Amino acid sequence: MSLPPLSPEQLVKPRHFELRMSLIFATLFVSLGTHLPYFPLWLQAKGFHAGQIAVILAAPMFLRVVTTPLLTALADRARDRAHVYIALVAASMVLSAGYFLPPSYAVVLAVSLALTIVWTPHSPIADSLALSGVRRFGSNYTSMRKWGSISYL
Repeated sequence: MSLPPLSPEQLVKPRHFELRMSLIFATLFVSLGTHLPYFPLWLQAKGFHAGQIAVILAAPMFLRVVTTPLLTALADRARDRAHVYIALVAASMVLSAGYFLPPSYAVVLAVSLALTIVWTPHSPIADSLALSGVRRFGSNYTSMRKWGSISYL
């Protein structure tokens, strides 16, 4: 199956496309690089016991198996995937503020579940946007994506 031909408007490269994608990857992976190792420690410091921490960490993994394909399919069908990405980032920022609420088990679990719905699709949609730029504008994927790897560390 081949892709449909691009319209003339789709061939116009957005201003600073590679720089913008590099920044998207950097911000995406710096948050992951911070969240993954330190979130369990934060939960422990807030007084959650090992069983609660396990559920808070595991439940979103099961939920994302269902929700990520749905949201990425929505992004693929959207007129502009970037708009879906921006909406997901905004929703992630709003939902992340829920961690500033008093940290009860129910609140943290609910925030984690809601956040995984809108946060997990960031990476595949960002990859999709970058690869679209590779196809349409001849951009170099590696030069954009490397900033995600660097920021993760």
